[in-house]
Amino acid sequence: MAAPSNASFRIFRRVRDSIAFYPVLIAGLYALIALLVLTLETRPVTSALRDILPEGLSDPDNARELLGTLITSIISLTVFSFSMVMVVLNGAAARLTPRVLPGLISDRRNRVILGIYLGSVLYYLMLISTLDQDDPASLPTLGLLLGLVFGMLCLALFVVFIRSVSQSIQVDWVLGQLYNGALENLRQRKKRLAGIARAPDASDWWCIAADRPGYLRDVNEHRLGELLRREDLIAVIQAEPGFFMVEGHPLIRLSAPVDDQTVAKILDCFDFHNDEFASANLSYGMRQISEIAVKAISPAINDPGTAIRAVNLLGVLLLRLNGVPPIDVGCFDQGRPRLYYPQMAMQRILEWVMAPVRNYGCGDPHVLAALLQSMKNALHGDPSADQLEALTEEIHAVRNSADTHVESRRDRQALNTVLERLNRQRHDMQPVPLLPLGDGL
Repeated sequence: MAAPSNASFRIFRRVRDSIAFYPVLIAGLYALIALLVLTLETRPVTSALRDILPEGLSDPDNARELLGTLITSIISLTVFSFSMVMVVLNGAAARLTPRVLPGLISDRRNRVILGIYLGSVLYYLMLISTLDQDDPASLPTLGLLLGLVFGMLCLALFVVFIRSVSQSIQVDWVLGQLYNGALENLRQRKKRLAGIARAPDASDWWCIAADRPGYLRDVNEHRLGELLRREDLIAVIQAEPGFFMVEGHPLIRLSAPVDDQTVAKILDCFDFHNDEFASANLSYGMRQISEIAVKAISPAINDPGTAIRAVNLLGVLLLRLNGVPPIDVGCFDQGRPRLYYPQMAMQRILEWVMAPVRNYGCGDPHVLAALLQSMKNALHGDPSADQLEALTEEIHAVRNSADTHVESRRDRQALNTVLERLNRQRHDMQPVPLLPLGDGL
């Protein structure tokens, strides 16, 4: 049976990113406000406030009609807003990549606005249920005034929502969000890795195998850290985040053996699910940017400009990745990490991120030039020996792809110009041969 802390960890991670999370919380808050307002209606201050209200708000029939109008109007806004969200999600899946949908669904601003809509409707329903036509003294004066404020707030937020939705369907905005999320994740990772060069050699450590299939996404570090501190252990996870596991695959290695009960508790700390968020891992964000580039190159979209912009952003992320070891850490104990995560090395990142763009855009010299330029930008930093080797291999792969698929003499000359700049930039890199011009047009 799962420990309560691990069960709540998994439930919270899934519910937090649900489109219904903030609407339910905010609707509950509005219900509490309605109860508080109805309680305050019996105070003398509220009676004095009723005497200075306009006559239209002092009549129960007018109040009922006003609340009914507000309920109808805001329900219409809510239905329209949900419809717009569905249109955005369908458009994003068709024009970008389905992997960006979890990020769009979890957009906090839109969920808060929808929550305020639903909360306002619930507030008005609670008020209108207290109206008594035969007892004008029961009119919720303070509640009506607050209801008018909520109605005006909903109208203002509707404008904000329209602007937010119009942004969400712009590919540049989506790329910017993915880039910023991946960049922030890399910044946090560098901060955690301060003073840590590599993970310990765990090749002969005690191994625990996975007990269920799925994509490895999250670890309850709080609970796992307690177990590791109690047993005085160091742990190294054996798979990168997002790796698909089956039963029996090596999951984690420990610096010392533990009993079966502790093994069950450790396995319970791992969470397997399918959603990918750019802010959760650098490789997630880079892969989503790459898939948008591939989609843009496809004949159905035919938008090489978007592909070039995506490749440029990938080049910046590769530059920021220079010198960062392919690990991450967690479960800190007095400043010392007890848990080590493997991360994608530069070679695997290039295979997952740049190679698809190269393969699908091999016939477009502009895309190939953008790939070479992004590699050139990545070389401006201080890559490690392994990173430099991986970047060099990818540059040669782009060059060979261009040699095979680009026939125009003019396009080959333009690519040679980029290759010449690459060769001049790094003298410690294996020279990249220029493309033979031949007799093409």
